[in-house]
Amino acid sequence: MNRRKLVIPLLLLLLLFGSVAILNKKNLDKDSEEQLITPKLYDDLYIKSSWSINNFPQQGKQFKGHEYAWGWSYVANSLIEMYKATGDEKYLGLLVPQIEYVFSQTDEKLKIESFTNSGLYLPAWSDGGYYTKGKFNYTYPVHTGMIIIPVLRFVNIVNEDNITKYKDTASKFLKESGRALAIHNQPGMWRDTSQTEGFYYGHPYGEGVVSEANKIGVPNRIFAYLAACGLYDKLSGEGKYTDRIEKSLRYFKNSLVKYDKEHDSYYWSYWDNHNAQNWEDISHAELTTYGIYLLHEEAGFKVFSQKEMKKFKNIIFKIVDNQNPPRVRKYIHEKIGEEQFYYTPKENDYYFSALKWSFLGLYDERVLDHLEPIYEGLYYKEGFSNNDLYSIALYLSTKKHLNN
Repeated sequence: MNRRKLVIPLLLLLLLFGSVAILNKKNLDKDSEEQLITPKLYDDLYIKSSWSINNFPQQGKQFKGHEYAWGWSYVANSLIEMYKATGDEKYLGLLVPQIEYVFSQTDEKLKIESFTNSGLYLPAWSDGGYYTKGKFNYTYPVHTGMIIIPVLRFVNIVNEDNITKYKDTASKFLKESGRALAIHNQPGMWRDTSQTEGFYYGHPYGEGVVSEANKIGVPNRIFAYLAACGLYDKLSGEGKYTDRIEKSLRYFKNSLVKYDKEHDSYYWSYWDNHNAQNWEDISHAELTTYGIYLLHEEAGFKVFSQKEMKKFKNIIFKIVDNQNPPRVRKYIHEKIGEEQFYYTPKENDYYFSALKWSFLGLYDERVLDHLEPIYEGLYYKEGFSNNDLYSIALYLSTKKHLNN
């Protein structure tokens, strides 16, 4: 009887210690994750980046529009996020000379013909034939948007935080940004689909050469441009693009977006049709969402309500499956013919693109928790990319926002 009385308390103590151990392990895992993704990690990787201040700008090396758009812009945006994460102005200081150099490399400044046989030398960055067949110069709105986004986010920070030493510089950057954005807002580049909706054409010239010419553009490419335009309108007070931005948001919301009831989230196609082969991959879909997010949170456009914006963050819980090991979708919705819906890093080139969605942690702190296994994989993977650097900065800035 006495032995039985002793056994019961002993079992209770073992259960208690076991529960404490489990809780401690969870806390250690969470603490260790936060120790993996640190400002020091960012700084160490930034120095190695081909777009670090030590490596760029390099006088005499001429880059094309796509290199600034898909390389430099992500690193530039990561510097913006690091300032938000730490409040350290050194990150803005790294950015200023790079922006000054980028504006010195426009077609106008370099005397490069922006469109083949057009005689135009525009204040933006032509592609030099990367996305088209044969020898062909073209200036893409998505490239202009991607390059200008971090520039105007810098201007916005200078204004909101009243950073006096950069006021004159910010004014100059705003003016140059306006000139670059305006080249894609010319007659014939816009289509009203109704009295309240519309969308930009992908490109103004190049029918038969550029696939998007003379038809409505792909969302991710246009929303990068629209996000820059929205920031410009906010900062300049001109309102030049506001009506078209609102029409574009309504067109996307009413004509392209589909509702996934199972995950309480959205998905969408490239154009206004129901072809399931056109659902965006998670990397391009992130860019679509990021443009809408910037318009909502940083430029003040409220076509999507706060409740609707939260449905975008639910996409993250859909595309990342936290099994052991974690797996990630390739597309924001299952495609006809897909044999499986979730993939390992070796099976999925878009695997670490899931981390670029971290900004949506603003709407739900569980987002970062859900992405942490992918971040752990990022920390241990061989090599790193510009997108990885951007993802690290996003984690830190979102974490800082949530802690505040």
